[in-house]
Amino acid sequence: MKIYSPLYIILLLLFSAGISHAAADSTAQRSGTVVSATAQAVEDTVETETPEPPKLDDKDVINAFSDSLKQQSGFPVTVNKNEIFRLYGKIGDIDAEERAVKTSKLLMDFFRSPAPVDSLTIVEGETLTAIRTSRNIIAAFSDDDAAAENMTRQELADSVLAIISTQAGNFREETSGRNILLSILKSLAFFVALAVVWHYLNSFFTLMDGWIQKIRLHHSSSSQNKLIQLLAPDHLASGLGWFSRITELFLKILLIYAYLTTVLSFFPWTEDLSTNLLAFVLEPAKKLSSEFVTLIPSVIAIVILVTITRYLGKFSDLVFNNISKGELKLSGFEAEWAEPTRKIVKITLYLLLIFLLVSSLPLANNRTALVLAIIMGLTLSLSAVPTVQNIISGIMLNYTGSFRIGDRVMLGNITGDIIYKGLLVTRIKNLKNEIVIISNKAAFQSKIINYTESVQKNGHFSLELTFYLKQNTKTETLRELVTEATLGVDGIMLDPKPAFFRAETKNGLFGYTLRANTKEFKNLEGLYSRLYQNVQNKLQENNYHLL
Repeated sequence: MKIYSPLYIILLLLFSAGISHAAADSTAQRSGTVVSATAQAVEDTVETETPEPPKLDDKDVINAFSDSLKQQSGFPVTVNKNEIFRLYGKIGDIDAEERAVKTSKLLMDFFRSPAPVDSLTIVEGETLTAIRTSRNIIAAFSDDDAAAENMTRQELADSVLAIISTQAGNFREETSGRNILLSILKSLAFFVALAVVWHYLNSFFTLMDGWIQKIRLHHSSSSQNKLIQLLAPDHLASGLGWFSRITELFLKILLIYAYLTTVLSFFPWTEDLSTNLLAFVLEPAKKLSSEFVTLIPSVIAIVILVTITRYLGKFSDLVFNNISKGELKLSGFEAEWAEPTRKIVKITLYLLLIFLLVSSLPLANNRTALVLAIIMGLTLSLSAVPTVQNIISGIMLNYTGSFRIGDRVMLGNITGDIIYKGLLVTRIKNLKNEIVIISNKAAFQSKIINYTESVQKNGHFSLELTFYLKQNTKTETLRELVTEATLGVDGIMLDPKPAFFRAETKNGLFGYTLRANTKEFKNLEGLYSRLYQNVQNKLQENNYHLL
């Protein structure tokens, strides 16, 4: 067997690797792909060593999600809502939180006691250091408490003793009788100042009201032009009076608030309440002011829209009131149409104003608000169908001139005088002096007979009386008798003459119809009664009996 040297073997391996590398390069060039680039990128990535992530202790992860963080930060010992120091460790079976609560109570009792601050001393134990008075211990510190503050127990006790001495002195000085008396005197002085300012504020706004009244009385417009009267100083004075009352109310509320916050800050027991009261107003005020700044363009647009709508409404009222009084006449537009037209115009203006106001508010871009508005609109539209029908019927009754207020009409089977016409209902006083309320829809769908208009346009209207006889009598024979009886009734017109003709036969009886003319539409029942009685009497005199 032939034996090769190690050098020969190494050279042979290097030569084989070179041939393989060359073959791979030629293959990549022929394919024209980006495999070489990808391989090179992968190779570079492999060659670059990825740095190892920093190691993390499991205890740190546990502490991050544990309530022990509260214990690490300690539990505050507070007196009168002021933090004195913190406690961190246990003493026996008492944990740090319970120690803090009990220590706070002991310190509060010491602050309120007459014991002098100089009576506080520091005492050392084997594992604890305490601060005590001549009677009891008010604070104690363990090695854990000192370690958390990077101090020794003695240093921690000295530091806390200095703080307690200072805080106790300040508390006793603030709650001393002299200081309380001084705070009461200052409160009284502020009350007097408030009363003086209140008095002069009332005097100022009383003077303002008098000045506004002078503007209203001495600068009223004498122009006959109603549009100029709308812009007259007396109308502007009404706006100034409203603004003056709002300003007075705002200033008085501000004075009361300032007085309360100032007086409450004089006493140690209510100092926190004063701060909270101040924050209670300032925080919302900041938010409201920032929101108001963003809403200023919308507010200006709303004010302009409301002002324009208000004056357009007043202008329409002026125009239609003049039309109804006859002072202004429009060709083809009757005076009785003025009032319903005024209402329609005003409702249209307000609906347009509401639409523009809603579209100018930020809520218009809120999908939830839009959905709620659509739901409410559908609900209102469905529930208001009868109302809309009555309104449309009322408009039709007005513009068709079916009847006017004071007309004697018959609506369906109801006869009486029209005493009210509205958008929803019509009121009639019937012949029994009863007020009958009919919906406009029912009135529009019923048969309407207008007696007043019939007399005004035709000069009269006809009454019909039908009666029956057993015997078949010639019409000419009865006509003379019935006509004579008819003309003897007061209210029956001579011209046109009454008409008499044969009616249909009914149940073996022979019918006759009398048609007389009259202008007396106000007393139809009495007229019918007298007419029937006269005809009956006349026929009975001639041996004819009515059935």
